[in-house]
Parts: sequence; C-alpha cells; structure tokens
Amino acid sequence: MSVVAILNILLPVAGVSIVCLCLAHFYLARLLDWKNDLKTLQPINQQVFFAHTMFLTIGMAMLGLVCIFYSNELTNKSTLGAISALCFALCWLSRLIFQFFVFTSPFTEDTRLEKSLRIAGSLLWFFYTVLFGLLFAYQIGAVGNQ
Repeated sequence: MSVVAILNILLPVAGVSIVCLCLAHFYLARLLDWKNDLKTLQPINQQVFFAHTMFLTIGMAMLGLVCIFYSNELTNKSTLGAISALCFALCWLSRLIFQFFVFTSPFTEDTRLEKSLRIAGSLLWFFYTVLFGLLFAYQIGAVGNQ
C-alpha cells in the first residue's frame, strides 16, 4: 500500500476524531467546572478565555473537516501542503509536550477517569503528530517516492 493511500485513509480518521474532540469540549467544560471558575475572573479575562476557547475549537473543527473532506488535496504535493503539514505536526507535537510538562495538576477526583483521559489524549496527540509528520515527509519527498 502506498504512502498516499495510507494517508488518504488516516487523514479522514484523524478528521473525525478531531471533530469529536471539539464536541468533547462541552464535556470538558463541565468536568473542569469552567462555569464556576470563570465567575472568579474579571469580565475581560472571562471574555478572553471564551474567545480563545471558541477560536481553538472552531480552528480544530475546520482542520478536522479539511481532513475528512479534502484528504486528497492534502496529499497533492505542493509548497502550501508541505507548510500546512509541518505546521499541523508542530502544533500537535506542542500539544503532546504540554500533556506531560504543562498539564500536571489533577483535574478530577476520579483517578481512573483522569488516567484514562490522559492516556487517550497522549495517544491522540502522538497519532496526530506522527500523521502530520508523515504527511510533511511525503510532501517534501522524504518518503513515498516510487
């Protein structure tokens, strides 16, 4: 199976999971009790938090939809494709690093749930990093040349 064929299978899978991740933010907001925590912030800080969360979620949803509906375009070799793949890979790599070095505080009393969510998140960030890294490597001709 060619690298392009593998990418055209995995990109939509990643896209669906990224869209699901966006929807999971509603659960995350309740789990982390953002509503009550935000009440302690100044109004401008509440607004900044809301705006940044919405932009992040909308941006992720758009990336997910691109992966679902335009995986063929992502695998067409181009400068924009290479730059996009590198940016996506670095974005997810930074999220993977944050998982271990920034998000260190417990976020729920349920240690089984916390451990499960941390493991699932780590696996997702790793998958996205590798996938977009592979896409970048393909875009620049490092893999998949036949």
